[in-house]
Amino acid sequence: MTLRYRITSLLALCFLISVTSPPVQATTLEHRNLAEVNTFLDGWKPVAIDGNKQISFLELMQRLQSKRVVFVGETHDRYDHHMNQLLILRAMHRQNPNIGIGVEWFQQSFQPVINNYLADKISEDQLLEQTNYYNRWRYDFRMLRPILEYAKANKLPVIALNAPAELTSKVGMQGLDSLTKAERAQLPAEITPAVGSYLNKLRQVFADHAHGHGQFENFAMVQRIWDETMAANIVNFLQANEKSRMVVFAGSGHVSAKAAIPNDVGRRLPKISKATLHSVDVRERLNDEVDYQLLTQFLSLPPTGKLGAWLVPANNGVTIGKLVPNSAADKAGLHEGDKIISVNGKDIESVGDLYTCLAKYKPGEKIKLGVKQPNLKGQPPRKVFYTIKLQ
Repeated sequence: MTLRYRITSLLALCFLISVTSPPVQATTLEHRNLAEVNTFLDGWKPVAIDGNKQISFLELMQRLQSKRVVFVGETHDRYDHHMNQLLILRAMHRQNPNIGIGVEWFQQSFQPVINNYLADKISEDQLLEQTNYYNRWRYDFRMLRPILEYAKANKLPVIALNAPAELTSKVGMQGLDSLTKAERAQLPAEITPAVGSYLNKLRQVFADHAHGHGQFENFAMVQRIWDETMAANIVNFLQANEKSRMVVFAGSGHVSAKAAIPNDVGRRLPKISKATLHSVDVRERLNDEVDYQLLTQFLSLPPTGKLGAWLVPANNGVTIGKLVPNSAADKAGLHEGDKIISVNGKDIESVGDLYTCLAKYKPGEKIKLGVKQPNLKGQPPRKVFYTIKLQ
């Protein structure tokens, strides 16, 4: 089963600019604009599962028409899951134009930035920079771009649901009681503990992936902070927009008919009509935790250009912590400890800046990398430029 919970890391972070190979049978798509995405979706009709019964996508949407809030789970790095989300959003929007989109991908403090992007006041690059996207979420933004472009084109609100990473990281390290009063005020007043099968699942995830780092109680509390914060922001939107429906996109671990975000929303709004869905492969069909499942097939995006280096955040730049043997960076002659400061003349001040730049290039394309090499025998750093053929 694919991991659908995020583990709060208790270790220093570094980043590998590399690529994960998709399954052999993956279909690779390159959607250059929203029109191409819509054309693709016109023929993309996944089969839905209700218990052990198959229903058409049309029948699924007819059943969802009476639901005020629909939760659509995702595996974060699956493009087909995000295409399913957009397909459902598009169908719900056609049923009722008054609809909001709640997303786990952005933290609530960045709502003004998202609003500015949707109002076309800032560019996509500015959205990524100002939300610190590649340091906070890190997944390939191309998977999310069609949903955000659809929202912008149709003037639909996108609500940043997630809790601030600074707070969840602190709780993961030191516990909820470590928050100051000001920090605690940014989270819901009531955070109910995980219980029953949900608690057991969290224990299994922690055992499988935490490798002994940190305390389970802190890990479970972080999960509940994510759930409760997202639920509170959903409820705030629904109460402020009484004629609107909402579709919620979050990791499948947060979307269950019996626990997590839907349960937290139901506790606050007992009469709310809701439904839960997951996208699943055929081998994962046995899942009784959601109302419906969508059978899907793996869709892949074309690879982007890679350096092949472990990167460590540094002041006003990014330092190479380790080179991948025979990678583009290794072949070009870069060294461990080199500080990357520019790509094709654009200043690089963070790992996010570098990822945003590299995402625009394909394997085989060349970039000019500005680098400061470390001090040698007391001499000041030396600025050099490398022409690198990305892999």
